[in-house]
Amino acid sequence: MSDLFKVVLSKVDDSFAIQDTRNYGLYLQLDESNLVYAILETKSNKFLALQQMRKTEFSSRPAPAQPATFNDFLKNILNAFPWLKNPYKQVKIAYEGSKTTLIPVPLFDSREAENYLKLNFQIKAEETVLTDHLVPLDNYQVFSIPVATLNSLRAFFPSARLNHLSSVLTESIWINYKNRVIANRVFLHVREKHFDLMIYDGRQMTYFNSFPAAGAEDIAYYLIFVLEQLNLNPENIHAVLLGAVEKNSHLFELLTRYVRHIEFGRRNEAFKYAYVFNQVSPQAFYPLLNYPSCGL
Repeated sequence: MSDLFKVVLSKVDDSFAIQDTRNYGLYLQLDESNLVYAILETKSNKFLALQQMRKTEFSSRPAPAQPATFNDFLKNILNAFPWLKNPYKQVKIAYEGSKTTLIPVPLFDSREAENYLKLNFQIKAEETVLTDHLVPLDNYQVFSIPVATLNSLRAFFPSARLNHLSSVLTESIWINYKNRVIANRVFLHVREKHFDLMIYDGRQMTYFNSFPAAGAEDIAYYLIFVLEQLNLNPENIHAVLLGAVEKNSHLFELLTRYVRHIEFGRRNEAFKYAYVFNQVSPQAFYPLLNYPSCGL
């Protein structure tokens, strides 16, 4: 195994067959130091594999060692798991970048995409700007990605469709909850160093933003702050927790002090899941395991 990454989660069903990847869909979620992939058997619509890798520092190379690039990180993963380079029926990649903004369709001009981001972020020369059209939400997601990262993804996955993680998250929530929400509902998607906050009124998404979060207190603070700014009463709000949060966690206990109605996200019943997925919480990896149902 390479010293450039470590495997932090591995759930692979016995029925997964390397020679059958042309009948599989490959879905990846990644940033500069993390990669998670899921494999879907498209005939039975059944998820067969879920693996997560995290970048490590060089540990066995002579000094002065240079930090591993994203290309090094990705190349080493593909060498360790060569079936990821096989031909697949479909390949989609969700990039987890911090520079992103939503623009309503009536206001969107593709020629101004970079300028939209520059209103809130500093865009470096080594970055490029991409867009996703969120048709159900009548919005465009505008985001940046390092050119080197984009080139690596295109080199290793030339047929892949690339989207921003926020696009996958918001569209999958709309698909799964559009007929189940009749009043304001808050969705909290917890990631490693950030969390996403979405409010949906049953007809449309009325609020979306991402916040840095070093711990549970940060998430609780931003949630209460946003609810106060929008004049929403935490006592009446229903919140849905997604991502890296568990029922016995400090975050869950803290949120229950402020929000009366809390539930965890459920798996998409449009898909089947191999028995190894029983060891993974239903709310975990929510965007990734809903990616195949999105029109992106």
